Amino acid sequence: MNNQYQKVSPTILVIDNDPSTSALFKRLLETKDYNVLTTNSSRESIDIVQRVMLDLIILDLLMPEMDGWQLCKAIREMTRTPILIISAIESSEIITKTLNLGADDYLVKPVSSFTLIAHVKNLVRRHKTEELALPENQ
Repeated sequence: MNNQYQKVSPTILVIDNDPSTSALFKRLLETKDYNVLTTNSSRESIDIVQRVMLDLIILDLLMPEMDGWQLCKAIREMTRTPILIISAIESSEIITKTLNLGADDYLVKPVSSFTLIAHVKNLVRRHKTEELALPENQ
């Protein structure tokens, strides 16, 4: 029997002001068969979110142009795609504010590769399940 279904790798957008961090996340996630786009620009990230069907967005809070909170809010107004914040800021007030603005999860840098992959898998799986449950007219 010939299997005509092709496995489609989930697409993740990594938005971080540090190109080396973006590159590190990209290499790590690609080893787990994710398709990874990266940007270090808030404005470019909005363009990508508008053009590309994404399964997850990984976002740093300390961004140029627009900060991560503004960017999170803007992205949430455009899409239901899960947003995972990864930031060096470890404050319960900041985490609460960020989750209230629409982020789905929050990890504090430095984060182990095992923890990152576990959170990514969970968010992508949940997003896929929610997509399947949505009525066709939404």
